[in-house]
Amino acid sequence: METFKKTGTRTLALLVAVIIGFSIFIAVQPKLIQIYAQNVNETNKSITTVPSGKIPSMSTPGEKTFYIFTSEVENVDQNKLKVPGDSFSVHTLVVNKGDKVTVHFYNVDDVKTERHSFTIGDPYKVDIDLGSGQNGNATFTADQSGLFTYYCRYHVPVMTGQLLVLP
Repeated sequence: METFKKTGTRTLALLVAVIIGFSIFIAVQPKLIQIYAQNVNETNKSITTVPSGKIPSMSTPGEKTFYIFTSEVENVDQNKLKVPGDSFSVHTLVVNKGDKVTVHFYNVDDVKTERHSFTIGDPYKVDIDLGSGQNGNATFTADQSGLFTYYCRYHVPVMTGQLLVLP
């Protein structure tokens, strides 16, 4: 019994440390992305033909297409932790201001009654709401730079991501 208590305490301490670390990472992530982009541009000036501050497109220039699926974080005991283990397959979308952005969203949840949404509030007002086995699309122009949260309105606060629109 004593070993169980020690192991449980260590596990709880580790879980708290991971949550705090993740919270700090989320808080500083936008700045880290900016620093990384600046360092990449400065380091690779002679290699890249990409205009300063822009990311290349693998599709038509000025267009970005993303395929996002619902996913489940492994080994999450939802009853014990009191939070769902739902997640998006992609957690950060990076586009340039002015890009035409297309999101293909797929609800592949095994639970047949589980609904999911891909939702972005103002200024983009995207809301793809799907039942199990469904998919939907949204297209918008990224006309405002900044960092915008996307989320599943059924699984907040754990099922979230970020749309980063570079100037």
